[in-house]
Amino acid sequence: MSGYKLYYFDVRGRGELGRLAFAAANIEFEDIRLTKDEWAKEKATGRSPFGQVPFIITPDNKVLGQSFAIMKYICREAGLSPKDIFDEAVANMICDGVEDLRNGCVKIYYEQDETKKEEMKKEFVEITLPAQLQNLEAILKDHNEGKGFFLGDKLTYADITFFDLMNLFSSGEPTVPEPLEKFPLLVDLYKRVLEDPGIKAWVEKRPKTDH
Repeated sequence: MSGYKLYYFDVRGRGELGRLAFAAANIEFEDIRLTKDEWAKEKATGRSPFGQVPFIITPDNKVLGQSFAIMKYICREAGLSPKDIFDEAVANMICDGVEDLRNGCVKIYYEQDETKKEEMKKEFVEITLPAQLQNLEAILKDHNEGKGFFLGDKLTYADITFFDLMNLFSSGEPTVPEPLEKFPLLVDLYKRVLEDPGIKAWVEKRPKTDH
């Protein structure tokens, strides 16, 4: 029986949540990075549930797509999900809040009008991002004054989701992203996630990509 396989492109992008989850869970997986031509052939097989990447194949040959479903499945398998039903809802709320920021970044990235793109970028950097980071820091502070993780003293997929997006703002390097500098509790959280042995090892060894 083979191990886990994760299919995505040779970037962090939407595939990195699953990779980070595997790393935090200390679960070995095959990191399959497809070229455009390889993806065209793979897509033609119909194996991916939504005709998209990322998707994973489990050791018993089951297939699962969509980045959040993949991450939450891995974390559930490894005990990195909140056990309390309300805490789980809070974790999902945090993920949705972080996803709002990611979608904002994607919208800016694909904007074709350069003048509009600069306006969108300015609004995002000066208004949207700081406001959402302030919200996230307030949520963090509600749990043990922000001295642990989002849901207490244990890493969960909420922390992994936060770390993944913030890591993009530092070009994937382990240095603290500039947007976090005004939010000391989030800075410390970022560092705590990075110090997780599995995540730290993954960040150090993963291929260097632009995004």
